[in-house]
Amino acid sequence: MRILVTPIPPALYTCHRLTVLLLAGVLVTGCASPAKTSKASASRPLAQTVYSDDGVSELSVPTTWTVRPDFGRDAAIRVAEGNGKAFLLINSYQPGEIANTTIAAFSHSYAEGLAESLPNATTSDGEGLEINGAPAHRHVVTGDVGGVRLTYVSTVTKGRSSLHHLIGWTAASDYQHGGGDLDRVMGSFRESLNPRTPKQRIALSFAWPDSLQSAANYRQTSVRRGKANELKAIYLTTVSPGDKNELFVRTRIMSQNTQTAQSAEHDLTSTLARQLTAEIPDYVVSRDGEFIRVANLPAYQQRVETALVSKLPPDETGQKDRILALVKPHLTEQFLAAAATNEWNKTVGGWVGSSYVPGQTYRFNEAYYSPPLGDTPFVMNVSRQVPGFTRCNNSQSDCVKLLQTATVDGDDFRSAMRRFLETTLGQQVRLREISIVKNMEIIAEPGTLIPHRLRSSEETTVTIEDADGKLHTSRDTEDTSVTYNYESYTASR
Repeated sequence: MRILVTPIPPALYTCHRLTVLLLAGVLVTGCASPAKTSKASASRPLAQTVYSDDGVSELSVPTTWTVRPDFGRDAAIRVAEGNGKAFLLINSYQPGEIANTTIAAFSHSYAEGLAESLPNATTSDGEGLEINGAPAHRHVVTGDVGGVRLTYVSTVTKGRSSLHHLIGWTAASDYQHGGGDLDRVMGSFRESLNPRTPKQRIALSFAWPDSLQSAANYRQTSVRRGKANELKAIYLTTVSPGDKNELFVRTRIMSQNTQTAQSAEHDLTSTLARQLTAEIPDYVVSRDGEFIRVANLPAYQQRVETALVSKLPPDETGQKDRILALVKPHLTEQFLAAAATNEWNKTVGGWVGSSYVPGQTYRFNEAYYSPPLGDTPFVMNVSRQVPGFTRCNNSQSDCVKLLQTATVDGDDFRSAMRRFLETTLGQQVRLREISIVKNMEIIAEPGTLIPHRLRSSEETTVTIEDADGKLHTSRDTEDTSVTYNYESYTASR
């Protein structure tokens, strides 16, 4: 678990020292998921053409829609509304790839299977129609997914040489108002007049074995308020079978060394950051790569709290007690579970089931959640690319390089952070700007997503206005590198 300590200019450090700690606690727990926004306008023009990677088909979308790599790994086209309001994927089948069938039979069979898999599902009668002159058949299925009611629109159409299955989904409450852009985008689908050369993709799958052990060499350097700090550690991680369809991941610290520009007794915030970095939870993931839970979460919570009390040095000004009084209420089970989930998703879980055209940059938005700020999501801008294959550590096997840049900023995020600080501290905080930019490079096996190397850099920029109206801007940087050495595992490729 890593904590981010936001910098404060020296002139403001005395009066805003506790603000630093509270900002740190909030920023460590951000979790990403598809972003949500208000209802889209149905009159938005379909001004952008998206071409399938297999070279066969195309469709038109509003300029706010984007190509997504992170769902429908084998689909020919994968697009979504820019803030995750609606999703659409298209599977295309050449002759001989599936059994001979009619579009009506295919549509009915899929709708029936989908309805059986969803709680409280309802299914519309099949509807025959045309899409750009091609015969098609459609079903609409509505059901519950993770506490959210979704509507799926399944349309099967037959082109000159291929059968195409269009699957779109959105919130049921939105689709009741006419389907918005989703129906219009699906209605624009057509086979291309001139077929193109197919683009090859690199597919990413999760397939960790039941028995896996690695020694990770961890190094983190940071600059906070102009002071440099360095943390080096060796972690031993083991993977073993859990209950049913689960894997149990356990990590222990073998050694740890810290170098800081200030003594701990004069820098309580750095001590807190280092201690939270050292506490790594055991957790459980599914065999599909989905984070399930922190193992024995109450015990982990108690371990973190005990570590804070024991590792923070005594001080004569009472700042230690004030820091603990402010931080501990936010070290809830929800807080710690969110932090662990985020760590897993950014390095492994968020890449599972995706595929990428080498060298192509994909840009999309996700929602950034932080439990101390409530249930309101904030938009996180994400950019991803897989340049191609590279070597794993000490192996002739091929890995892939995964690149991601994520940015969180904007008025909503700043306002929520300011409200949180003012409520907690009981005083006005003139937080004018805050932004987080994180770059990450992961070297991993495409067929298993077992990581071999990780490098990341993070910059947090904060602007605070003092009592005289003067703005103070500071930047906090953090660079991390991890190398994984596997003792009982041979690279799979």
